[in-house]
Amino acid sequence: MGLSGINSAPPPSSANPASAAPAPTPSSAPFSEDPSKKVRKPYTITKSRESWTEQEHDKFLEALQLFDRDWKKIEAFVGSKTVIQIRSHAQKYFLKVQKSGTSEHVPPPRPKRKAAHPYPQKAPRNGRI
Repeated sequence: MGLSGINSAPPPSSANPASAAPAPTPSSAPFSEDPSKKVRKPYTITKSRESWTEQEHDKFLEALQLFDRDWKKIEAFVGSKTVIQIRSHAQKYFLKVQKSGTSEHVPPPRPKRKAAHPYPQKAPRNGRI
């Protein structure tokens, strides 16, 4: 007996419909076919990442002590970063402080606002408790 037939695959069968390629599902269809869905703009990086210098971080820490979470004032104090960059840096810094368990100053979060128009409450049914 020869060993040549042991590892060879059986010949493809065109008579078997189960081995045919599956029909495309609705989830694999392109997004543009459904007019009710919005097409997202592709994500483009407009600016290269700028890391924080030690001096900028020190100014950030000092401003955090002075102004808590007043990002506009911190932006003016640091001078070289935008509010968005400062908030992102603060978020990462707070997580780092929380993980390390050190006693660094982390200002408390701002209190949540009450909803201007909260959902209406259901009136209790009389006679049923």
